[in-house]
Amino acid sequence: MSFRCTPAPKDPVGTLAHKPWTMAVKPFQVAPHTWYVSGQTWVGCYLIDTGEGLILLDTAIPESVYLLVDAIYRLGYRPEDIKKILISHAHFDHCGGAAAMKALTGAEIYMSHEDYRFMKECYEETMIPDSGSHTQDFEPDCFYSDDTPITMGNVTIRTLLTPGHTIGCTSFFWEVKNPANGQIYQVAMHGGVGANTMNDDYYKTSKYLTPDLRERFFADADKLKAIHVDIALPSHPNQIEIIDRAGQYTDENQIYLDDTVWAEFIDERVRQVKALMK
Repeated sequence: MSFRCTPAPKDPVGTLAHKPWTMAVKPFQVAPHTWYVSGQTWVGCYLIDTGEGLILLDTAIPESVYLLVDAIYRLGYRPEDIKKILISHAHFDHCGGAAAMKALTGAEIYMSHEDYRFMKECYEETMIPDSGSHTQDFEPDCFYSDDTPITMGNVTIRTLLTPGHTIGCTSFFWEVKNPANGQIYQVAMHGGVGANTMNDDYYKTSKYLTPDLRERFFADADKLKAIHVDIALPSHPNQIEIIDRAGQYTDENQIYLDDTVWAEFIDERVRQVKALMK
């Protein structure tokens, strides 16, 4: 799978808040034991089957939770099979549905301590939505530690603090085994690369984020590129185009397997952030 990014949809939050069914997409597999399950084409949510329960990455917004739940059922699972919910960062489009999913699943919610503080101290920049969405408050059960992986069943997820888009943005790395041939792949999802919070206009109004975070984002880029990633997953599916191949995956046909995509994706996000500095 060669790297390709596509433009973001027009008014995605407003559309999801008022007409989420117009952005609906059926769940589809992206890696061994891993599925895209957000049910819509704006924010990515991923379901990982560990063999001893499910892990959910991100929840999107409350108005699209029904699409997320429907996707889980379509795959033959139940919401209560989810044991852990991992939040990538404290923006309502990624964690706005966390309270609802917690109530449905009883799962533990994880997030970074940095973004928990950001959410609590600067609610207007994190959890107050625009375009009519209705974010619900939630409390995490656990905080990430880069030194302590999250293990359940046969899956171990290593978290990595990758600030820039937010102060506590967290990326995820885990290995999966292809049941068809026994090969091991490293899968990764960057926690957030949006240039919308890494530009001078945003910093002028932000009560919390500063240009130092942008410099940290640049400094981390080469370190991240050095990490070998076989299957790169986007937190927004336009950032790495994956929906164009929805439904084509099989264990014998690893259409998302390409170890060049991760580095190209990082380079493209750095380019976009720097373009806004000119």
